[in-house]
Order: sequence, then C-alpha cells, then structure tokens
Amino acid sequence: MIDKNIIVACIREPMEQYHQKCLSTIGNWKPLVAVSEKILAGREVQDDEVPSVFLFLIEWMQLIMEVTRDSEWDWSNPAIQEIYRKIAESEIYKIFADATVGIVSSIMRAVPIGTVVEIGTGPGQVTEGLCREMARHDISVPVIISDKTPGIARTGERLRKSFPRLSIHDFVWDFRNEPPEELVAQLVSPVLVYERFCIPYGGYSSIDRIAPIADILVMVEDLNLTGKKEAYDIIYEKIGSQFFTYQEARKYLEKHFPFIHTCDTKTIEAINLPVTDFILAMK
Repeated sequence: MIDKNIIVACIREPMEQYHQKCLSTIGNWKPLVAVSEKILAGREVQDDEVPSVFLFLIEWMQLIMEVTRDSEWDWSNPAIQEIYRKIAESEIYKIFADATVGIVSSIMRAVPIGTVVEIGTGPGQVTEGLCREMARHDISVPVIISDKTPGIARTGERLRKSFPRLSIHDFVWDFRNEPPEELVAQLVSPVLVYERFCIPYGGYSSIDRIAPIADILVMVEDLNLTGKKEAYDIIYEKIGSQFFTYQEARKYLEKHFPFIHTCDTKTIEAINLPVTDFILAMK
C-alpha cells in the first residue's frame, strides 16, 4: 500500500517551483483569453497585447485558424510536426515540462515504483528530462514510453543511446484503445503513469483505458473549472482537442481512483487560471 501522504508531501517542492515560475513569467492568464477571442474572430493581433511569453501560443492559434480554414488538420504533416516541436521548446511548455519531471522524479525517489509509463511521448522532450533526473539520482526503474505513431520507435532508440544504463521500452499505443498485451506484460507494480496534454484528443473514455494499468496517475491537462468554453478552446477543437472540464474528468477518475488531489490550487488563484493543470490520482 502506497502512503498517499508521502506522495502529496514529496510533490510540494516541484509544485512550489512551478508556482514561482508562473508568477514571474505568466503573471496573469486573462490577456490570453481576450486575444484568443480576436483570433477566433479573424481580427489582427499586435505583439504588445500580451506578455511575450504568450507569443508562441498566439502564433500557434493563428496557424490553426489558417490551416483549418481550407483543409483538415493533419498531425502527421512534417511541417506541422516541426512547428509543434519548436513550440514544445517554448518557455511556458518548459515550465510545464519541468513541473511534470519534478513531480514524477520526486515520487520515484520517495516510494518504491515498479514501472513508469508515459502516455503520448511525442518527440520525447519530457522523457529526456525525466531520464536525466533518473540518471542523476541513480534511479533504475524501467521506463515505458508510448505514442500512437510508429515514430515512437525512433524516440525510444534515441533515448536508449543517450541513457544506456536505463531500461527504456517503446510501444505504439493509441490510448483510445486498450493497451497492447505486450506492454501490459512488462508492467511491474506499483505502476506510475503520467501524461501531458494528450487525453483530450482521445475523449473522457480514454481515462478508462489508461487508469486500469496505473496505481498512481499524474494527469497534466487543462481541465476547465468554470464550465465556460473560451475562444482558445474552440480554436483547439479544430485540431481534435476536446473541451474537458474538471468536474466530468473527475467522474471518470473516481471510477478507478479513491484518492484524487488537485496539485496547483495556489497557482490557479494567483494567476487567474480557469483550469487546473496538475491532477494526482492514486489507488
């Protein structure tokens, strides 16, 4: 039995670091809401209308509007993948990535973990950060990475070359479906699963596919707290992301996890976030 108090205590430091970074770089989320309304309406936006840290999000939303005006969004398009790779290196994404790595690595240092599973690995920036932390703290827990595209094999190969002392396995898994039997066969309990900004592309029911393999789930998502769909939510729907509310996501989580903890309440209040981004769920 995992002591939930130990888990909650060990993530306080990475969440405090996240809080301080959000205060110093973002400050206030509301300007992004106003600007996204202009983008959705097709109006021009000036760079000085938002803090510079938001500019990449402005460019991303403008690109989505431009591409989807005349065609369907295609994540496999190399040009879109390259742009997204650059976005994933932006300051805000780095704040979320660092917090994710901090939470997962803190849990791994605090309690015995049998396997770590990453859902929606993508190009692997977060994974690489976690592997560095594991190497630095001499953590030898097996890591399973997964994505719905065959490109996950290249990511796995790159990570194994960079971290030869770690056990890293890659699997193709579209989490809208049950996990592959080969993946499940490699799991050793307790299993720590984490994901970052991917579940809304699979819908609420994807939680039912992920939760059964997880003893601990770190869910990094924009889960709406107000019930109001903002303009940027409508824009992101054009690329397949579904509008997720905390209330509805919690219903699905409660089917599998008796303990659910909102990790970022302090930051939500401080920078006027209409969402919670860090949820910890445990069995």
